[in-house]
Amino acid sequence: MDKLLYFPYINLPKTDWTVRTLLYYDNISSIVPQEYFYSPERNYEPFMLELVRSELVIPINPIEVLEKPWEVSKPFIKFLEKNEKRLLKKRENFILGRRGKIHVGKFFFARIHVDKFDGEIFYQLEQLGLAERDNGQWYSVEKNTANHLMNYLATIISTKLEMRPTTDNFKKRYYSYKDIVENKKRQTILSNLIPFPDEIDLNKIRRFKDKHNELLKAFKNRIEQLVLDENLINGTDLFKLKIEELTIRKDELSAKMNESQINNIIFGSVCGIIGAVQGLKTAETTGALIGVLPGFVSAVHSALKVEKAENLFDQSGMKYLALVDKRIRR
Repeated sequence: MDKLLYFPYINLPKTDWTVRTLLYYDNISSIVPQEYFYSPERNYEPFMLELVRSELVIPINPIEVLEKPWEVSKPFIKFLEKNEKRLLKKRENFILGRRGKIHVGKFFFARIHVDKFDGEIFYQLEQLGLAERDNGQWYSVEKNTANHLMNYLATIISTKLEMRPTTDNFKKRYYSYKDIVENKKRQTILSNLIPFPDEIDLNKIRRFKDKHNELLKAFKNRIEQLVLDENLINGTDLFKLKIEELTIRKDELSAKMNESQINNIIFGSVCGIIGAVQGLKTAETTGALIGVLPGFVSAVHSALKVEKAENLFDQSGMKYLALVDKRIRR
Protein backbone atom coordinates (compact mmCIF):
# COMPACT_ATOMS: atom_id res chain seq x y z
CA MET A 1 0.00 0.00 0.00
CA ASP A 2 1.19 3.52 -0.81
CA LYS A 3 -1.01 5.24 1.81
CA LEU A 4 -0.12 5.21 5.51
CA LEU A 5 -2.10 5.95 8.65
CA TYR A 6 0.17 7.16 11.45
CA PHE A 7 -0.73 6.32 15.06
CA PRO A 8 -1.03 6.41 18.07
CA TYR A 9 -0.22 10.13 18.32
CA ILE A 10 -1.64 13.12 16.49
CA ASN A 11 1.62 14.89 15.67
CA LEU A 12 4.31 13.24 13.58
CA PRO A 13 7.75 13.70 15.17
CA LYS A 14 10.40 15.89 13.54
CA THR A 15 12.82 13.01 13.02
CA ASP A 16 14.67 11.22 10.24
CA TRP A 17 11.96 8.52 10.34
CA THR A 18 9.31 11.06 9.34
CA VAL A 19 11.38 12.58 6.52
CA ARG A 20 12.19 9.17 5.06
CA THR A 21 8.56 8.11 5.34
CA LEU A 22 7.43 11.31 3.59
CA LEU A 23 9.86 10.65 0.73
CA TYR A 24 8.97 6.97 0.43
CA TYR A 25 5.17 6.86 0.57
CA ASP A 26 2.61 8.68 -1.55
CA ASN A 27 0.34 9.71 1.28
CA ILE A 28 0.42 9.84 5.09
CA SER A 29 -2.56 10.52 7.34
CA SER A 30 -3.02 11.01 11.06
CA ILE A 31 -6.08 10.56 13.28
CA VAL A 32 -7.05 14.06 14.41
CA PRO A 33 -9.82 15.44 16.69
CA GLN A 34 -12.46 17.61 15.08
CA GLU A 35 -11.38 20.81 16.84
CA TYR A 36 -7.99 20.63 15.12
CA PHE A 37 -9.70 21.27 11.78
CA TYR A 38 -11.15 24.54 13.08
CA SER A 39 -8.16 25.83 15.06
CA PRO A 40 -5.02 24.19 13.60
CA GLU A 41 -2.65 26.92 14.81
CA ARG A 42 -3.76 26.49 18.41
CA ASN A 43 -3.66 22.69 18.49
CA TYR A 44 -0.94 21.26 16.25
CA GLU A 45 2.73 21.30 17.12
CA PRO A 46 4.66 23.63 14.74
CA PHE A 47 6.21 20.86 12.61
CA MET A 48 2.90 19.02 12.27
CA LEU A 49 1.13 22.25 11.34
CA GLU A 50 3.63 22.76 8.53
CA LEU A 51 3.13 19.14 7.38
CA VAL A 52 -0.63 19.64 7.20
CA ARG A 53 -0.38 22.99 5.42
CA SER A 54 2.00 21.56 2.82
CA GLU A 55 -0.44 18.63 2.35
CA LEU A 56 2.23 16.07 3.14
CA VAL A 57 0.02 14.78 5.96
CA ILE A 58 -3.74 14.47 5.54
CA PRO A 59 -5.74 14.74 8.82
CA ILE A 60 -8.54 12.23 9.35
CA ASN A 61 -11.50 12.83 11.63
CA PRO A 62 -12.53 9.35 12.90
CA ILE A 63 -16.07 10.49 13.72
CA GLU A 64 -16.58 11.28 10.04
CA VAL A 65 -15.03 8.01 8.89
CA LEU A 66 -16.90 5.72 11.29
CA GLU A 67 -20.61 5.60 10.53
CA LYS A 68 -21.48 3.96 13.86
CA PRO A 69 -18.67 4.76 16.34
CA TRP A 70 -20.33 3.20 19.35
CA GLU A 71 -21.21 -0.02 17.53
CA VAL A 72 -17.58 -0.24 16.46
CA SER A 73 -16.45 0.34 20.05
CA LYS A 74 -18.57 -2.45 21.60
CA PRO A 75 -16.25 -5.35 20.60
CA PHE A 76 -13.35 -3.55 22.27
CA ILE A 77 -15.23 -3.25 25.58
CA LYS A 78 -16.09 -6.96 25.37
CA PHE A 79 -12.40 -7.69 24.76
CA LEU A 80 -11.53 -5.88 28.01
CA GLU A 81 -14.27 -7.56 30.02
CA LYS A 82 -13.51 -11.06 28.74
CA ASN A 83 -10.42 -11.64 30.88
CA GLU A 84 -11.28 -10.68 34.47
CA LYS A 85 -7.76 -11.28 35.79
CA ARG A 86 -6.24 -9.04 33.13
CA LEU A 87 -8.90 -6.40 33.77
CA LEU A 88 -8.08 -6.33 37.49
CA LYS A 89 -4.40 -5.91 36.69
CA LYS A 90 -5.13 -3.00 34.33
CA ARG A 91 -7.35 -1.39 36.97
CA GLU A 92 -4.57 -1.73 39.54
CA ASN A 93 -2.11 -0.15 37.12
CA PHE A 94 -4.45 2.75 36.56
CA ILE A 95 -4.90 3.39 40.26
CA LEU A 96 -1.17 3.21 40.94
CA GLY A 97 -0.43 5.59 38.15
CA ARG A 98 -3.11 8.10 39.08
CA ARG A 99 -2.01 8.32 42.67
CA GLY A 100 1.66 8.29 41.79
CA LYS A 101 2.57 5.68 44.43
CA ILE A 102 4.23 2.29 43.86
CA HIS A 103 5.91 1.78 40.49
CA VAL A 104 4.89 5.19 39.29
CA GLY A 105 7.62 5.01 36.65
CA LYS A 106 6.08 1.87 35.14
CA PHE A 107 2.46 2.90 35.21
CA PHE A 108 1.38 6.16 33.69
CA PHE A 109 -1.57 7.56 31.78
CA ALA A 110 -1.95 7.99 28.07
CA ARG A 111 -4.15 10.90 27.05
CA ILE A 112 -6.77 10.30 24.37
CA HIS A 113 -8.91 13.04 22.89
CA VAL A 114 -12.65 12.51 23.32
CA ASP A 115 -13.27 13.23 19.63
CA LYS A 116 -11.34 10.12 18.65
CA PHE A 117 -14.23 7.95 19.80
CA ASP A 118 -17.89 8.15 20.54
CA GLY A 119 -18.35 9.39 24.13
CA GLU A 120 -19.95 6.12 25.20
CA ILE A 121 -16.67 4.21 25.10
CA PHE A 122 -15.12 6.57 27.63
CA TYR A 123 -18.13 6.12 29.92
CA GLN A 124 -17.62 2.34 29.70
CA LEU A 125 -13.89 2.69 30.38
CA GLU A 126 -14.66 4.84 33.42
CA GLN A 127 -17.06 2.17 34.69
CA LEU A 128 -14.30 -0.41 34.32
CA GLY A 129 -11.94 1.78 36.34
CA LEU A 130 -9.58 2.31 33.43
CA ALA A 131 -10.15 5.98 32.56
CA GLU A 132 -11.15 9.36 33.88
CA ARG A 133 -11.77 12.80 32.43
CA ASP A 134 -8.66 14.93 32.31
CA ASN A 135 -8.58 18.61 31.41
CA GLY A 136 -11.54 19.33 29.15
CA GLN A 137 -11.54 17.28 25.96
CA TRP A 138 -8.96 14.75 27.13
CA TYR A 139 -9.26 11.47 29.02
CA SER A 140 -6.55 9.73 30.98
CA VAL A 141 -6.58 6.04 30.13
CA GLU A 142 -4.55 3.18 31.59
CA LYS A 143 -1.42 2.89 29.45
CA ASN A 144 -1.89 -0.59 27.94
CA THR A 145 -5.60 -0.02 27.41
CA ALA A 146 -4.89 3.27 25.61
CA ASN A 147 -2.32 1.60 23.37
CA HIS A 148 -4.71 -1.21 22.52
CA LEU A 149 -7.53 1.24 21.93
CA MET A 150 -5.54 3.42 19.50
CA ASN A 151 -4.24 0.35 17.70
CA TYR A 152 -7.82 -0.91 17.45
CA LEU A 153 -9.05 2.39 16.02
CA ALA A 154 -6.13 2.70 13.58
CA THR A 155 -6.67 -0.85 12.31
CA ILE A 156 -10.37 -0.29 11.67
CA ILE A 157 -9.91 3.07 9.92
CA SER A 158 -6.91 1.96 7.86
CA THR A 159 -8.76 -1.18 6.71
CA LYS A 160 -11.83 0.84 5.74
CA LEU A 161 -9.76 3.47 3.86
CA GLU A 162 -7.31 0.92 2.41
CA MET A 163 -4.29 2.31 4.22
CA ARG A 164 -1.40 0.73 6.08
CA PRO A 165 -1.29 1.53 9.82
CA THR A 166 2.21 2.54 10.87
CA THR A 167 4.12 4.04 13.75
CA ASP A 168 7.67 5.18 14.44
CA ASN A 169 7.79 2.74 17.36
CA PHE A 170 6.89 -0.82 16.34
CA LYS A 171 5.96 -3.13 19.20
CA LYS A 172 5.68 -6.89 19.02
CA ARG A 173 2.29 -7.06 20.66
CA TYR A 174 0.71 -4.96 17.90
CA TYR A 175 2.28 -6.53 14.81
CA SER A 176 2.96 -9.97 13.44
CA TYR A 177 6.51 -11.28 13.36
CA LYS A 178 6.49 -10.98 9.56
CA ASP A 179 5.43 -7.31 9.69
CA ILE A 180 8.16 -6.48 12.20
CA VAL A 181 10.88 -8.26 10.17
CA GLU A 182 9.83 -6.52 6.96
CA ASN A 183 9.59 -3.12 8.62
CA LYS A 184 13.07 -3.45 10.14
CA LYS A 185 14.51 -4.41 6.76
CA ARG A 186 12.76 -1.48 5.08
CA GLN A 187 13.93 1.01 7.71
CA THR A 188 17.51 -0.32 7.58
CA ILE A 189 17.62 0.13 3.80
CA LEU A 190 16.06 3.60 3.85
CA SER A 191 18.24 4.84 6.71
CA ASN A 192 21.33 3.89 4.68
CA LEU A 193 20.06 5.38 1.43
CA ILE A 194 18.34 8.56 2.65
CA PRO A 195 20.50 10.58 5.07
CA PHE A 196 18.60 13.01 7.28
CA PRO A 197 18.81 16.53 5.76
CA ASP A 198 20.18 19.38 7.85
CA GLU A 199 17.32 21.61 6.79
CA ILE A 200 13.81 20.43 5.93
CA ASP A 201 11.84 22.34 3.29
CA LEU A 202 8.45 20.61 3.35
CA ASN A 203 7.02 22.59 0.44
CA LYS A 204 10.00 21.55 -1.67
CA ILE A 205 9.42 17.91 -0.69
CA ARG A 206 5.77 18.21 -1.72
CA ARG A 207 6.63 19.66 -5.14
CA PHE A 208 9.40 17.11 -5.63
CA LYS A 209 7.10 14.15 -4.94
CA ASP A 210 4.42 15.51 -7.27
CA LYS A 211 6.93 15.95 -10.09
CA HIS A 212 8.75 12.63 -9.70
CA ASN A 213 5.92 10.27 -8.80
CA GLU A 214 6.86 7.72 -11.48
CA LEU A 215 10.47 7.64 -10.27
CA LEU A 216 9.22 7.14 -6.72
CA LYS A 217 7.23 4.09 -7.87
CA ALA A 218 10.33 2.62 -9.52
CA PHE A 219 12.41 3.25 -6.40
CA LYS A 220 9.79 1.78 -4.10
CA ASN A 221 9.41 -1.29 -6.30
CA ARG A 222 13.16 -1.89 -6.07
CA ILE A 223 13.19 -1.57 -2.28
CA GLU A 224 10.12 -3.74 -1.71
CA GLN A 225 11.68 -6.54 -3.75
CA LEU A 226 14.45 -6.67 -1.16
CA VAL A 227 12.04 -6.29 1.78
CA LEU A 228 9.80 -9.14 0.62
CA ASP A 229 12.67 -11.51 -0.21
CA GLU A 230 12.55 -13.97 2.70
CA ASN A 231 15.99 -15.31 1.80
CA LEU A 232 17.53 -11.87 2.33
CA ILE A 233 18.01 -11.51 6.09
CA ASN A 234 18.65 -8.19 7.81
CA GLY A 235 22.20 -7.89 9.15
CA THR A 236 23.77 -10.58 6.97
CA ASP A 237 26.71 -9.87 4.65
CA LEU A 238 24.50 -10.42 1.60
CA PHE A 239 21.96 -7.89 2.90
CA LYS A 240 24.73 -5.34 3.47
CA LEU A 241 26.10 -5.96 -0.04
CA LYS A 242 22.67 -5.32 -1.54
CA ILE A 243 22.45 -1.97 0.25
CA GLU A 244 26.01 -1.11 -0.80
CA GLU A 245 25.12 -1.93 -4.40
CA LEU A 246 22.18 0.47 -4.32
CA THR A 247 24.28 3.15 -2.63
CA ILE A 248 26.98 2.88 -5.29
CA ARG A 249 24.42 3.19 -8.08
CA LYS A 250 22.84 6.21 -6.41
CA ASP A 251 26.24 7.87 -6.03
CA GLU A 252 27.09 7.13 -9.67
CA LEU A 253 23.90 8.81 -10.82
CA SER A 254 24.49 11.77 -8.51
CA ALA A 255 27.99 12.19 -9.94
CA LYS A 256 26.74 12.01 -13.52
CA MET A 257 24.17 14.68 -12.81
CA ASN A 258 27.01 17.00 -11.86
CA GLU A 259 29.38 16.07 -14.69
CA SER A 260 30.06 18.23 -17.77
CA GLN A 261 28.59 15.50 -19.94
CA ILE A 262 26.39 17.71 -22.09
CA ASN A 263 29.10 20.05 -23.40
CA ASN A 264 28.58 19.01 -27.00
CA ILE A 265 24.88 19.70 -26.83
CA ILE A 266 25.45 23.02 -25.15
CA PHE A 267 28.17 24.20 -27.53
CA GLY A 268 26.17 23.08 -30.54
CA SER A 269 23.11 24.96 -29.37
CA VAL A 270 24.97 28.05 -28.21
CA CYS A 271 27.12 28.31 -31.32
CA GLY A 272 24.04 28.00 -33.45
CA ILE A 273 22.47 30.90 -31.59
CA ILE A 274 25.70 32.93 -31.76
CA GLY A 275 26.02 32.24 -35.47
CA ALA A 276 22.55 33.60 -36.09
CA VAL A 277 23.28 36.63 -33.94
CA GLN A 278 26.58 37.30 -35.71
CA GLY A 279 24.81 37.63 -39.03
CA LEU A 280 22.92 40.60 -37.65
CA LYS A 281 25.77 42.35 -35.83
CA THR A 282 28.51 44.70 -36.97
CA ALA A 283 32.15 43.65 -36.70
CA GLU A 284 32.58 45.82 -33.63
CA THR A 285 29.59 44.35 -31.86
CA THR A 286 30.57 40.82 -32.85
CA GLY A 287 34.01 41.32 -31.37
CA ALA A 288 32.43 42.31 -28.08
CA LEU A 289 30.12 39.31 -28.24
CA ILE A 290 33.00 36.89 -28.81
CA GLY A 291 34.75 38.33 -25.79
CA VAL A 292 31.69 37.57 -23.66
CA LEU A 293 31.06 34.14 -25.19
CA PRO A 294 33.18 31.95 -22.83
CA GLY A 295 31.41 33.28 -19.75
CA PHE A 296 28.05 33.05 -21.50
CA VAL A 297 28.60 29.40 -22.42
CA SER A 298 29.68 28.63 -18.85
CA ALA A 299 26.51 30.20 -17.51
CA VAL A 300 24.30 28.23 -19.91
CA HIS A 301 26.23 25.06 -19.07
CA SER A 302 25.71 25.52 -15.33
CA ALA A 303 22.00 26.15 -15.81
CA LEU A 304 21.49 23.11 -18.02
CA LYS A 305 23.33 20.86 -15.56
CA VAL A 306 20.53 21.69 -13.16
CA GLU A 307 17.66 21.44 -15.62
CA LYS A 308 18.90 18.37 -17.54
CA ALA A 309 19.51 16.15 -14.49
CA GLU A 310 16.28 14.17 -15.05
CA ASN A 311 17.39 13.06 -18.53
CA LEU A 312 19.73 10.37 -17.23
CA PHE A 313 18.61 6.82 -18.01
CA ASP A 314 18.41 4.44 -15.05
CA GLN A 315 16.97 0.95 -14.47
CA SER A 316 18.11 0.47 -10.88
CA GLY A 317 15.37 2.61 -9.28
CA MET A 318 18.00 4.84 -7.69
CA LYS A 319 17.39 7.85 -9.90
CA TYR A 320 14.73 9.06 -7.47
CA LEU A 321 17.26 9.16 -4.62
CA ALA A 322 19.93 10.76 -6.79
CA LEU A 323 17.46 13.54 -7.48
CA VAL A 324 16.61 13.75 -3.76
CA ASP A 325 20.29 14.41 -3.11
CA LYS A 326 20.40 17.04 -5.84
CA ARG A 327 17.06 18.78 -5.28
CA ILE A 328 16.28 18.29 -1.58
CA ARG A 329 19.61 17.90 0.21
CA ARG A 330 21.95 20.21 -1.73
